[in-house]
Amino acid sequence: MRYLFLGYSNEKAERELPAEELERVIALHADFGARMRAEGRFVAGVGLADSAETKVVRRAADGGDLVTDGPFAETAEQIGGLYILECADHDEAIALARRIPFTPGLTVEVRRAPA
Repeated sequence: MRYLFLGYSNEKAERELPAEELERVIALHADFGARMRAEGRFVAGVGLADSAETKVVRRAADGGDLVTDGPFAETAEQIGGLYILECADHDEAIALARRIPFTPGLTVEVRRAPA
C-alpha cells in the first residue's frame, strides 16, 4: 500500500536555524530517502519552496478561475515537503513516519492512498 507522508513545519523557526543545522537536516532527509530507495519503499519525495511563493487556484462561482496568494489558512505551520512510500500496513507507515528527520515544529501527517 502507498502512504503519503506530508510534512508540516514552522518556516519561521526553520529560517532561524543556524546554516549548519539546516544543512544537517537536509542531509538527514537525503539519507532517509536513500534508505527508503534501498528498501524498495520509495515512490516519490520532494521538499517544497517557501509558502510565500504559493498560489491558490479556486473555481469561482461564475465558472472562472480565481488565483490568489496562499495558503489561505492562518497557521504557524506550512507544508514543507512530502514522501510517498510503500508500506505493508498502517502500523508500518507510522513506524516510518517516526524515522523522518524532524525540524523544530515538524508534524507529519500519514495518509493511505487508496488502491
